[in-house]
Amino acid sequence: MREWRPILGDMKARGWWLIGLVAVLGAVILGLPSAGSALLPTWQIALTPSGPSPSVLELTAGGGYLFWINQDQVTHTVTFTDGQCSFQLAPGARGNCGNDFPIASVGEYKYTVDGTFQGSVIVSLNPQPRTVTLTARRHTINRGGRVLLHGMLDYPIGSPPDLYSRMPVTLLARPDRYHRFKRVAVTAKAKKRGPFGFPWRIYVHPKATTIYMAEATSNTDSWEPAMSRPFKVVVRANR
Repeated sequence: MREWRPILGDMKARGWWLIGLVAVLGAVILGLPSAGSALLPTWQIALTPSGPSPSVLELTAGGGYLFWINQDQVTHTVTFTDGQCSFQLAPGARGNCGNDFPIASVGEYKYTVDGTFQGSVIVSLNPQPRTVTLTARRHTINRGGRVLLHGMLDYPIGSPPDLYSRMPVTLLARPDRYHRFKRVAVTAKAKKRGPFGFPWRIYVHPKATTIYMAEATSNTDSWEPAMSRPFKVVVRANR
């Protein structure tokens, strides 16, 4: 029995060491922000006795967070001149418009603090590229048939998934390369991001051979349009 005591004691010591290590690692992990929030940019405007600081904030459209923080000793009211947003902040409080206004759309947004101090937020076009793909299981169908076109819309991970609802994929078509592409449909919007982006899909029923192309647009004018490669669907006569 004696020869086991040192071993058991050593095992207990190691056990307590492991428990302590797990506790430390847990505290570190809990103290860190989530991966998603850490990737999103955050902008802050301070409300001071002499007005907002910075008085002019420039940022890029897309995902992220914009906050005002009251560093004064009195309550202040922030009011946008276009009437889209107004809120009050008590001393030490932080807040915003409660949605993605005004960071989702390109433009200059002016506001006042207590109707006296002037400030503005200038939102510029997001310079990061987007991509959209288009493909199908086959290039040839029988007349009267249909084919499922599908692909992926992808954009930088710093943009939250909810922005996808304002970036629909538009399907364009033309009969041959001598004609211009024309809009034929706006695809159904994906609800979840997959491993390679946001999937989109739509069935088409071409009556003749057609060349399709997908275009990723932006209802908020925050991004440059993205185009897929052309995809040709050949319609053959029934035998």
